[in-house]
Amino acid sequence: MALLCAGFAQREITPALRGNFLDGYGFRLSPAESIRDPLYVKTCVLVCGEKLHLIASFDLIGFSPRVYTLISDQITGLTGISREDMSLCCIHTHAAPVSGVLDELPMDYDYLAWVGEQCGRAAAEARDRAVPGRFAFDITPETLVNCYNRRGRDVIDPSIRCASFTDTDGCLRGVVCSASCHAVINGGMTVSADFLSVLNAASTDEVPLLYLQNRGADVDPMRGGDLDCDTAIELLGRQLTDPVLRASSAHAGEALPPEEGSMTCAYEEVTLPMLAMTDREALLSSIRALEEQYFALDRDDITKHYTLRELQWTRSMLRRLDSGVGFDLTVPLQLLAFGKSFVFAFVPFEMLTLTGDALEKILTDAGYERKAIFTVGYANSVNGYLAPADEFPFGGYEVGGAAHWYGIPQNDVTTEPAMLQWFAEQASKL
Repeated sequence: MALLCAGFAQREITPALRGNFLDGYGFRLSPAESIRDPLYVKTCVLVCGEKLHLIASFDLIGFSPRVYTLISDQITGLTGISREDMSLCCIHTHAAPVSGVLDELPMDYDYLAWVGEQCGRAAAEARDRAVPGRFAFDITPETLVNCYNRRGRDVIDPSIRCASFTDTDGCLRGVVCSASCHAVINGGMTVSADFLSVLNAASTDEVPLLYLQNRGADVDPMRGGDLDCDTAIELLGRQLTDPVLRASSAHAGEALPPEEGSMTCAYEEVTLPMLAMTDREALLSSIRALEEQYFALDRDDITKHYTLRELQWTRSMLRRLDSGVGFDLTVPLQLLAFGKSFVFAFVPFEMLTLTGDALEKILTDAGYERKAIFTVGYANSVNGYLAPADEFPFGGYEVGGAAHWYGIPQNDVTTEPAMLQWFAEQASKL
């Protein structure tokens, strides 16, 4: 048993606009034009005895495996923290520089290396600031109102979760909050943290407010009526930020003894089954049809761009088949727990509501209170959407089409159960 200590810090990661393309939308064919609001990386370092763990929240859309390696190597180089002892999470704004989510977009690796450097420096500061204390966990009475399941399904998790860390003097040191909604209000050509910019405005280096995306891969904001972009961002941003501020301020001044316990982290590169495309003739036929369509289109026709993405994906699937490399996908899965007090599940996919619900049930069955469970998507790389088997009859972008933009194999009905099984095995050991 050891005391729980935590430290927090944040640093700005706004790009210099030197031709940075924005990630998340297939129709963008030119760089960002301006900065709407600054981007940040926020860090929380947990220390328990000899064990240390970094949780970082980036105002970016997500990391490809290659970018995840770059960012984590930069952090390790500055801090000595191993990749297994860090959780790198993204807020999934679709108005941040390219970081590898959409395949084949121009990427500024120097910018991303600097982002990793900024995170490393913030992590070092957070580690130096770590003091004994405890988290208070809340599911706020208020919820996200202006959001909906874009797949036409009723399932949604509008809840707002908040973990407020106070030291032994009752001083608020930092907050980790979570909700489930795509950050896609700002669809223009400006750099922005989207509705999370409202949370950023309330966050300071003295008391950072870290945001972790939950099960929001099938949940979008409702713009509603004639609201312009800025008004819609403020509306949804306030629905998140105000309850977080109220919940965290309610715990300020609580001079409680620090929590004692033990911290465990499971991290493993797990190979998951994906849809195997074994019909070579069908792939060749699709390639020929797409080539015919592509070469017939005018250069300035946006359809030519979309057709190229589909053509490149189909060609890559044929190469996988011919090379024998296979279609399975190896991804990093991670579970962090402090005794039975709280637990974080870090999922390297765009996680739909049903998957988050199933993962939360695994962790409640393991003895954790719902308010102290954080199921986090867009963590430690993003490998497309993770569609549960129940979603396959509905088809659509999240089940199959998104993988074509990611440049990876499609989900199979066995993919999500295999991932959940890993988490169930780890939870049974806690």
